Amino acid sequence: MSTGDITPIELARAEEQIRQERETFDQQKSHVERWFKLRLVMGYSAVVLLGTIVGVSGYILLQPAIFPPAVITAAGAALFADVLGLLVGVWKISLNPDLIGRLSPVTQSELLTPAPSATKLRSPTVRKKAATDS
Repeated sequence: MSTGDITPIELARAEEQIRQERETFDQQKSHVERWFKLRLVMGYSAVVLLGTIVGVSGYILLQPAIFPPAVITAAGAALFADVLGLLVGVWKISLNPDLIGRLSPVTQSELLTPAPSATKLRSPTVRKKAATDS
């Protein structure tokens, strides 16, 4: 397609399409960056929470003479349930590879698609090629 075949309207459409595709890509990029930061914060928080739960529960379980039996039972249950729940939650929400956003191109291969009125202005060869491409 030579530059003589492109109308000002087609050029304006192509520029607007590129602008919208750039906006879409920038929005996807921002979204992926925010999710990465959230996953990172959740991972660090999980490490701190897991360490705290293990530390407190471990202290209670290793010092049974100081605490009543109900507290020792609760500490064992908390250690098991919280550790298991925290690991499952962190995996499902932040470490699941299926949820990790991936950037991909948003541009289309053909920027200028001829409008029906613009097709009339072109030569028969270009019109035939445009019809077979559609």
